[in-house]
Amino acid sequence: MTQPSNQNVFKLLIVERSLISNRGHHHTQIGALKSVFPQAEVHIVAGEGYDGFLGEAVALIPDKNFKISRLRAKHLHGSLRQRLRVSLKMLLARRRQLAASAYGQELLDICSRLRMSRGDMIIIPTADLDSLESAVDFSKRMGGAAPIVALRFLSPTMGENNPRFFDRRLNAVAAYLPPNVKLFTETEEMAEFFISRYRLPVTGGFFLPCSVGFSEANHSSQRQGKTFRVGVLGAPRSEKGSHRIPSIVRATAERCAAEGLHPIEFILQGSTKDFAASGVYGELTDFGIDGGVRVKPVNDRLSPDEFKKMFESLDAVLLPYDISVYGLQGSGVIQDALLAQKPIIYSKGMAMQRLLSYGNACNAETNEEFAVAIIKVSNDCEDFTVGAAEAAACYTRLLGSSAIFLEP
Repeated sequence: MTQPSNQNVFKLLIVERSLISNRGHHHTQIGALKSVFPQAEVHIVAGEGYDGFLGEAVALIPDKNFKISRLRAKHLHGSLRQRLRVSLKMLLARRRQLAASAYGQELLDICSRLRMSRGDMIIIPTADLDSLESAVDFSKRMGGAAPIVALRFLSPTMGENNPRFFDRRLNAVAAYLPPNVKLFTETEEMAEFFISRYRLPVTGGFFLPCSVGFSEANHSSQRQGKTFRVGVLGAPRSEKGSHRIPSIVRATAERCAAEGLHPIEFILQGSTKDFAASGVYGELTDFGIDGGVRVKPVNDRLSPDEFKKMFESLDAVLLPYDISVYGLQGSGVIQDALLAQKPIIYSKGMAMQRLLSYGNACNAETNEEFAVAIIKVSNDCEDFTVGAAEAAACYTRLLGSSAIFLEP
């Protein structure tokens, strides 16, 4: 795909169903795309619950559309029993047919209202299988006048967790992929997966900044004092290895006590429930300074500004993530750490390897190895500075020449 001319204003429609409120990474993608396309006249399509914090949306996608889309998937690709149940529901509802996609008709209506055409562009930065079906449906309806539709997939399941449904739905829609529909992934590893397994024409490396933005790149923070602050960020989830954190903290404390090292402070994000006695971090609530290790709970519902302030105070980030998920999927924490030039301690085998190979990161597998890696980065933090700067420069170049500009 060629970059639209900076000389010409064109219409850019950003479709982000998960755009609801000023939390998470979804709103940051809007600002990032505006920076990538400063010449564009930008319009937003958001989810049904959108509170308008980024300004007025040209349309909201109804939640009911996705329920109908699910019925359609069962009707086309389900078991005999599932197909019969859907047919009965349609009969009772006096419905002859189901919509061909979740929001293909909505895209057509919006483009007609905005007078969008081939010279314009639609970007779906958090695309799933419903998005792909909708993009193809829309493109068929609009024909040769359809603008480019760029979809960026962040998950190898595309939001369809039923393997049989996934294969059948993907194969059905991929068989009739219009030329104006362009497919991208965040990581290069995920692109290789889709190409090798499904022969999809996918381009990897379409990154967008998360909590740390373009303007904050290449501004590394200096370590303050002797305490080394390690961040475990985001709400605890099993795929993020949150259940491993207590063991990693204990192993780190034992080594610090034995070796007489400088204090290490773990900054753990979570809810009150997570730090309760039965919570995932419950046993760490009263963890003191014995062994030179401290634990500081931080609310997982920080505002974007509060999160950035907390992130800036860190010396490194810890990601004991499950590589069965993150071996292909990218991490927003890694992207934030790259731009902020923070050392990264991560699970061996995670995706985004090109950006973790500049001497800016340290990998591990077992909890003991994570403890060793944390102490290594703590003791040799300055040694990671050059690598972190090089990784930040590489990532910044990728952001500046986003994969959306590449010919597929």
